[in-house]
Amino acid sequence: MTAEVPVLDLRHVDAFYGMAQVLFDLSITVKRRQVVAVIGANGAGKSTALNVITGRVAAAAGEVLLDGRSIAGKATHDIIAQGVACCPQRRRIFATMTVTENLELGGYVHRHDKTLLRRGRDEVFALFPALERKAQELGGLLSGGEQQMLAIGRGIMGQPSVLLLDEPSMGLSPKLTTEVFRDIRRIADVGRTIMLVEQNAYAALGIADFGYVLEGGRVALSGPADRLASDDYVRQAYLGA
Repeated sequence: MTAEVPVLDLRHVDAFYGMAQVLFDLSITVKRRQVVAVIGANGAGKSTALNVITGRVAAAAGEVLLDGRSIAGKATHDIIAQGVACCPQRRRIFATMTVTENLELGGYVHRHDKTLLRRGRDEVFALFPALERKAQELGGLLSGGEQQMLAIGRGIMGQPSVLLLDEPSMGLSPKLTTEVFRDIRRIADVGRTIMLVEQNAYAALGIADFGYVLEGGRVALSGPADRLASDDYVRQAYLGA
């Protein structure tokens, strides 16, 4: 029986900023319909890994595969068109545009397919009813939690193979963080594949299927999320236990 091809596969990736090496022999695999959490301290290489996937930073060595096909060296807009969506840190929604307009920008790659755009919008509103109720409100008037919903919804509008989330808890209260991570799990449960980069290890491992711990640009530990959450080293270093 042929093994399932991972949605996203980083294989032995090295990456640099100028002369400084940031990623060392990094390998991360994201399987279909999984939430994969990548945790680690500031400077561990988490966001750089996302930048390599989206083409903002070139891999100096190794491979980046999407659905088994190399995307290394491709322009960011081509990678997005092939099925990668990234929700950046601090959400970066368009504050002077309405919720609907923000979502339409997320679906830009499908702008000529009205059926696909409508399907994406229906999916987002089913996941986040608050956004449907505020469809004509300006993004800047939404609460922090609603803005995070909008950023994730904007990513979903592109109907991606994999949704990359960069620090979704940043700037949110503990209560809103709990709600957003519950939403992320719901998105995966309806069939989306998610790679989650997050400093809040407790929240990330609590909803993930599999996890990676990065230290100094390398994978220090990896395994099922529940196993990592109970690992003594992870508990002491990242969970405050």
